[in-house]
Amino acid sequence: MKIKTLMTKKVITAKKQDRISHIAMLMANYDIGMVVIINDNREVLGVVTDRDIVIRALSQGRFEDAPVETIMTQHCIDIDKNETAIRAMEMMGEYQVRRLVITNDDKKLVGIVSLADLALVKNTNKLINEILYEISIPNPQKEKPLKYLEVEDYPL
Repeated sequence: MKIKTLMTKKVITAKKQDRISHIAMLMANYDIGMVVIINDNREVLGVVTDRDIVIRALSQGRFEDAPVETIMTQHCIDIDKNETAIRAMEMMGEYQVRRLVITNDDKKLVGIVSLADLALVKNTNKLINEILYEISIPNPQKEKPLKYLEVEDYPL
């Protein structure tokens, strides 16, 4: 399944000069955890997550008037809209992220995909379990346990 069929196309965006407090209000108003930072040509400059605001702004006393470019993650992980959902899951595990920015051939923003979106893909329960594990481990270099939890271990 292509990622473009699963992605969220209505993405909340901001400019790098927007204030951190404005980004926080966007997150609260839209109940989201990530805002994509773009330029006037819809090229992705970076992303800001709720965690970025806490770790890079609040904890350092920079909140109200600092521009978001001072705390944004500039090298965000993106994936082409024509890639597969399986590849997106692999990238999430590899980079330990819960969301990917989706771009077109010109590297312009066309959407985002979250781990929750990928959970809609059929026959991937074991892979999703593995990816969730990889995202959650503190250090990806450490050895993994011999057994992953199976979805059937936790019936609904």
